[in-house]
Amino acid sequence: MHALLAILNIPSVTDAYGDVRTVYPFWVQQSVEGGWLGIDVEWVYPLLAWVPILVSNVLGTDALPLVWMLMVTALDAVAFALLLRMPRGHVLAWVWLGLQVALGPVALGRIDTVAVAVCIIGLAVLRQGRTGWAAAAFTVAAWMKVWPGVLYLAMLIARRERGRILLAGALVSGAVLAVAALLGSEHALSFLFQQGDRGLQIEAVAATPFMWLAAFGDGYVYFDRQIYTFQIDYDGVSQVAELATPVLVAAVAALCVLGAVAVRRAHRHEAIVWLAVALVAALIVTNKVGSPQFVLWLTLPALLLAEAGARRHWIGVGAIGLVALLTQLQFPWTYEWLVVADPLAVLLLTLRNLVHVGILVGAVVMLVRAARRGPFALSGDERREQVANAARLDEEGVVAEAALEHDGFGAGGARRDAGGEAALVGDREEPIAGDADDERR
Repeated sequence: MHALLAILNIPSVTDAYGDVRTVYPFWVQQSVEGGWLGIDVEWVYPLLAWVPILVSNVLGTDALPLVWMLMVTALDAVAFALLLRMPRGHVLAWVWLGLQVALGPVALGRIDTVAVAVCIIGLAVLRQGRTGWAAAAFTVAAWMKVWPGVLYLAMLIARRERGRILLAGALVSGAVLAVAALLGSEHALSFLFQQGDRGLQIEAVAATPFMWLAAFGDGYVYFDRQIYTFQIDYDGVSQVAELATPVLVAAVAALCVLGAVAVRRAHRHEAIVWLAVALVAALIVTNKVGSPQFVLWLTLPALLLAEAGARRHWIGVGAIGLVALLTQLQFPWTYEWLVVADPLAVLLLTLRNLVHVGILVGAVVMLVRAARRGPFALSGDERREQVANAARLDEEGVVAEAALEHDGFGAGGARRDAGGEAALVGDREEPIAGDADDERR
């Protein structure tokens, strides 16, 4: 899979590798000659984003693109091996590889690639019961790109070892800030404020109506040379861009409150799966950016859905796969049409963004359902179907029996521990229920 994606990243095939070939080497040269980004001057990324860039620069900027590809392949191999050790690990591994192929060459050509691998490692060690190490992994990833921070929040909400989670996060963050202070940095937290003045990127969900205006002659697309991105301009765009960040923060806060309520009610495992999906989807939908690599953020939610394994969860995985495929069609294959606001390219963008919105809305609906007390779609036929499916998986036999016992369909009356619980939860409570149309018996 990685060999295929590497071929697609060859400059004569696509320009999806542009950040690795041009931007990252430029940042290295700029920092050496005029001050380090995030240390001496402000930077849009957290400080640990330098780690994969500098590792790839070990043989110099000319070799950086090749070393980057070797580095992310090796890191993905480590994460892949750990993923295979999880229950249903082969299923999860195929889901991850499938999403990478669906997203295309950009899946290996961004800092987010490294952050995703670190998060998968965190997910694997969390499944082994090492909560502190998992929290540390999510925190490290958040110091590369901000988005893994919501996975840390989801784990903090879901698990009882909150002291250990907070301690791990504090230790990692304290170490990063201490090193920054030793280096004389006054800009270690500048990434928190660098998004404030930027405009509305053409791929952002909020930019979609303005892109249709541009397609029919109103408004225009321009290239911002300071942040290397195409943005849209028209009356009202600046106001929308200014509102994007407050709306994002408010959405994350509201979802955390809803998630905290849901995990304390009847369907804790169901709630945390959909909370992770909703938080990451909210970061994408409310964002003023919308870059293609944002789809990588949905990798961890997709794995949690696949691990849960009911039909409603696989629908979520399918939606994430669809948005990845639509994103690849948009970038790199038709991007030159999008930047001139070609109507067909804008239509493709609209479809992609509608799927993003659908993922968010669906996750919120399921989270609200999980917050309600009482059964979560527990028909007898669906339960028996769950048993038939789970019987093929040795790891899930206990889950199937527990599902029957929950509704009185099992042979005995005693409740048993679930062995296939959602990884972010890890507490031995109610198993995830099978599907139905929310029947009440």
